[in-house]
Amino acid sequence: MGLTSKVSNVDWIDGVQVSPLKLVPNERGRLMEVQRFDDSIFPGFGQAYITSTFPGVIKAWYKHSIQIDQIAVIIGLLKLVLYDAREDSPTYERVDTILLGELAPKLVQFPPGIWHGFQAVGTQETFALHLNSVAFIADTPDEERLPFDTDLIPYKWS
Repeated sequence: MGLTSKVSNVDWIDGVQVSPLKLVPNERGRLMEVQRFDDSIFPGFGQAYITSTFPGVIKAWYKHSIQIDQIAVIIGLLKLVLYDAREDSPTYERVDTILLGELAPKLVQFPPGIWHGFQAVGTQETFALHLNSVAFIADTPDEERLPFDTDLIPYKWS
């Protein structure tokens, strides 16, 4: 049984999918299925990795031309901010803020052309699982960066 829908009653930036994840507890622990090849939003697989972010730390801004990004939080709470920089998008220049955390797990998928960044919220280190449609190649990275406090994106981190 794969992921099939967006979180209800929310209209995100065009192309962004936010899917609730199923958390299955039992007497030995818990299982959280993040993605399967038969999920309706499965973009293919290029690379999976985990990042940690210390409380209050901001990691922003990043944008890709080819890569589809997907993020799920494993431990902690993360504020993910998305900015639509695609001039041909119906949601051009829109900013969305999405909270991801272990207590209400979800997978956020966003297309190329979206500036994104995140900040750990709370008092503990946050661990996020990143599932990218293409692998990072150091010699030819599909990545643009801006400083977190740039005036080019209408968002101020707190």
